[in-house]
Amino acid sequence: MSNVEAPRWRLTEAHHLAIEVLPDGTKVEWEHKETSRESGRAVRKLFAVPMFLEPKDAADHNYPGEIIVAHEVDGAHNMAKDYIFTGPPTPGMEPLNEAAGLLSEEWKHKWNNPVESLPANGGMNAAESAFLAKMMEAFERIAPPRAEPKADPSEVADLKERLARLEALIAAQNKIPAEGRRV
Repeated sequence: MSNVEAPRWRLTEAHHLAIEVLPDGTKVEWEHKETSRESGRAVRKLFAVPMFLEPKDAADHNYPGEIIVAHEVDGAHNMAKDYIFTGPPTPGMEPLNEAAGLLSEEWKHKWNNPVESLPANGGMNAAESAFLAKMMEAFERIAPPRAEPKADPSEVADLKERLARLEALIAAQNKIPAEGRRV
């Protein structure tokens, strides 16, 4: 038995990890069953799927109050309760030993969020920003000021007259007893 410990991490956020087998020996698989229309036989297929682990969910904890994951490394010792995963570590994993710290450092350059790495000014240098500011000033000088739309007085009078007729019709409708109304 080796005394070299495998790289281990504590999950600090939810993850979907490629875990082949749980510590109790259960395979992480999704089962699809269907019945053939031609033969009437049941067909069963198993697919390896990532496992969702949520540190806030006590049902996922493999140690009291936490989830510990590890990599399988030839010649290294894995703890019996650890979830063994394949794939690279993520920023949501806190290294617990030197081997995990080295692997995390190796992958750190890939953890940049592309949106957060965009420049705040849209990628413009100082000269481009100044040019844009001058263009905006020119547009403000050239563009005519926005005036409030003016209504034609004859249209306003016509609308008032139509509204009065509509209100009179509604009032007359309400005076007719319910049994005399046609629907």
